[in-house]
Amino acid sequence: MDEDENIWIYLPKHSQGYRKGVNAFLDNAFPKLEVGDEMTCPCRNCKNNKWQRREFIYDHLICSGPYPLYVNWIVEVSQILCPNNGSVDEDIDWENNLHFGDNLDEMLDRTNGPNVDSKRFYEEGKQPLYPGCKKFSRLSFIVRLYSLKCVHGITESGFGDILELIRDAFPEAYVQLSSYAAKNVIKELGLDYKKIHACPNHCMLYWGEDEKEDSCKTCCLSRWIVRKKKGTSDSNPEKVIHKVPANVMRYFPLKPRLQRLFMCKDFSELMVWHAVGHQRDGC
Repeated sequence: MDEDENIWIYLPKHSQGYRKGVNAFLDNAFPKLEVGDEMTCPCRNCKNNKWQRREFIYDHLICSGPYPLYVNWIVEVSQILCPNNGSVDEDIDWENNLHFGDNLDEMLDRTNGPNVDSKRFYEEGKQPLYPGCKKFSRLSFIVRLYSLKCVHGITESGFGDILELIRDAFPEAYVQLSSYAAKNVIKELGLDYKKIHACPNHCMLYWGEDEKEDSCKTCCLSRWIVRKKKGTSDSNPEKVIHKVPANVMRYFPLKPRLQRLFMCKDFSELMVWHAVGHQRDGC
């Protein structure tokens, strides 16, 4: 892309040219990327992780400026014709690798020989959300929907009700039955966490050779909290309902997350910058 074509985004943020460029970007991006009346904001603070209405995105791009990773994409989108005024360039990379989107074939190619279960999972995920749907696959829709749940703090029961409403309104769409089922999809992507029991005083983890211990080796506190039935005597052996861990550490494995980052071309370039991109001083 020529520097002259990029010029508006480097103008002072209070200038008319910069504001005109931001408006052009929003005019073209919203019809393609909005969900309801929001799309993800590519400003320096939101980093395309938070969903905002148009007026807030405008303010963010004016006040904070764009996140550097998305500068070229913002300019590219701002230069196409607005759908209300003419045709849209269908070759624009609208998703810009900011979401999983529907580039599942590329993701599979970037994994070094996924196992049979992974192949089956991605093959099912590549199916259209409903017959004739071209914008969303089954996988991309539930990932986008679950990201909304996380960003806006929707409760588990609220998210389940939303899924039920979508299924009732669009019976031909393939939508998970519950919030639990949607969570399992995220687990299949390798973005789950592992629960490791821990001492209530944070002395030790019940992991490795200590996985089967019932009390802390340092402070001797029990690993468990015992739940009892109300109204039962201590001599009643049925008083115990079950044992639950007194403390739990959630471990987020690094390897699968690094693999997902390297699946994205833009992020993979950033991930290796420290080795190939910076200037060496000869030391």
